[in-house]
Parts: sequence; C-alpha cells; structure tokens
Amino acid sequence: MLFAIYRLDKPNAVELRLKTRPVHLDYLRSQSHRLFTAGPVLADDGKTPIGSLLLVECTNEAEARAFAAADPYDRAGLFQSLTIHPWRKVFSAPAVGGAPG
Repeated sequence: MLFAIYRLDKPNAVELRLKTRPVHLDYLRSQSHRLFTAGPVLADDGKTPIGSLLLVECTNEAEARAFAAADPYDRAGLFQSLTIHPWRKVFSAPAVGGAPG
C-alpha cells in the first residue's frame, strides 16, 4: 500500500536542509524500489523548500513511520511536523512543466 508522508520544516531551516541534502538523497536512492514519488514542498515563491512529500510503498503505517524516521533529514531534526496517511492512485496525467526537480 502507498503512504503519503508529509513533513514541514522547522522555521529558518533551509541551511540545515541544504547541509543534509546529499545524505538524504543517498537514502532515497537506497529506497528507490519503494518510492512512487518524492520531492520538496515549496514556499509561495515556488523556490524555497519548506517541507517534503513522499509517496512510499509500505505494508502498514508503522513501516511508513520507520521509513520516515530513518531519513537523514528526520535524524538531523529538520522537521516540525509529520503526517502519514494511506494513499491510492486514482488518476495520473502526463507530466507538466518540464524536468523533475
């Protein structure tokens, strides 16, 4: 089952995010077989990362929480909040807007 993992960064945490990003990406690459999609949540300027949204294949919510807890971003203390919900794909349109970020 897919789970949506939604996390918001602590205020003024962009430097911590950027510092931790390389090991975070390594973690995601090591788990790519489980990832449906993943990327940053952006501020109103459309550029500044303020959180993360991941859709991850897990057997249950406990496994999704363990996945989130193992993320180097989480271990670095980047996030102020975490929300996890089961998610189901109903519709998918072609990508809009160019290359993924």
